[in-house]
This record gives sequence, C-alpha cells and structure tokens, in this order.
Amino acid sequence: MRLCFVLAFALPLLAQIGPCRVPAQGERTRPTRTDWVNRDTRTDYFALALSWSPAFCAESKGSRSQRWQCQENSFGFVVHGLWPQSAAARSGREHPRHCQAATQLPPEATRPYLCTLPGAQLAQDQWVKHGSCAWPDAVSYFRQIEKLYQSLTLADPPSGRHTAGALKQGFARANAARGLRPEHLQVRVRPRNQFSEVLVCYDKQFRFRACPASGNTPDRVEVFVTPRGK
Repeated sequence: MRLCFVLAFALPLLAQIGPCRVPAQGERTRPTRTDWVNRDTRTDYFALALSWSPAFCAESKGSRSQRWQCQENSFGFVVHGLWPQSAAARSGREHPRHCQAATQLPPEATRPYLCTLPGAQLAQDQWVKHGSCAWPDAVSYFRQIEKLYQSLTLADPPSGRHTAGALKQGFARANAARGLRPEHLQVRVRPRNQFSEVLVCYDKQFRFRACPASGNTPDRVEVFVTPRGK
C-alpha cells in the first residue's frame, strides 16, 4: 500500500482529467464582506493553500454557484489562496487581513486565473482579504499565485484512507527535487476528517520554510481522500 501511494504521487500530471475549460465570459463578483481588519500586522511568511477540489465539490452537492468548478470541470488541487502570515498569531484572526480599501474586480481581472483560482468570487475575496496585505494590486497577487502553483508537481493523492503524515510524505516526495520537505507542509481536514487542503509554507523570498505546528493535523491522524467525480 505504501509503495503504491508513493508511486501515485510520483506520477507526472497525467492525473489531471482533461483541460480546464475557461468560461467564455468572466463572472461578475459582489463586494467582499469585511470581517476583521489587521492592517498593521507584520507579514513573516506566506502560506499557499491548495484545496482538494473533489472534497469541496462533494460537500457543495451540486450548488449552482459552484457549477463551473464542480460540474463543468474536473479539478484536483486548486488554489484556495496565498496568505501573508504572522509568526506571532495565536489564531486565524491575528494574521494580516484587509490591508487596502476594498475593490471590486472586473471580470477581465479574474478570468485569466480561473483554472488556478476556480471562481471569480474566490479570486476577488482572496485579493481583498489577503493579497492586499502584501501586493500593490490584484494582478501582481494573481501572478505570484500562478507562479507558485505552476512550480509544484500536483499529482492526485490516492483516494481512500491515509494518515496525514503519509499525505505530507507523498506530496513532499513528488516535489523533492525542488527541496520541499514534509515540515514545509500542513494538512487540513473538513468534518469527519475529510482531506480538505494542504498548505505550503514559504519565507518572504518564496523559499520553502517550516510551517508552524498550530493549525496542522497531527501526522498520525487518519484522513479520507475523496476521489474525483464523487
């Protein structure tokens, strides 16, 4: 089982089922709701959150708002966001957030990145909440996301039950040539230990760095990886 798991992660991106079909017209967004504001909080590192789309789509249960991501395409890992983080934060509410005046992005600003950030509203919200704390404009933020996303090997993890530690080992092994190690990763789960996303931690020069212990699923915990199409 362990050998099969490693081989599955070592495969190139042949696991991506078909090309991403970008909508002919960009989606209009609504203004991002302001929750909490931390404009003066220092950024110490960054976290690239890679969401496992099959788990998200299984939970959305055919929602019309998620039709493009979950019915018209078959994604594996997609970007949830790229988050400036504070090493002193004791909870998610203490990281940099909402650092510039909120802007509503036009469709043409988000459409080129929809195969990475699968939703115009997602892209809008991630820029306003997080990107505004470290980048001068949304396009610079989206380009940095795209650069990091394209630099990683994102083969599908094998479906079924695995420990969080095994998932990190497999992801790191697939990117070992780039210097990625398990300690540079966090695994996060949905209710009932459904695998939700993996976070990749970077320093301020976008070199891999160790992730903090807080927020991580312990390596020994067994999680369930939702297969595509379920």
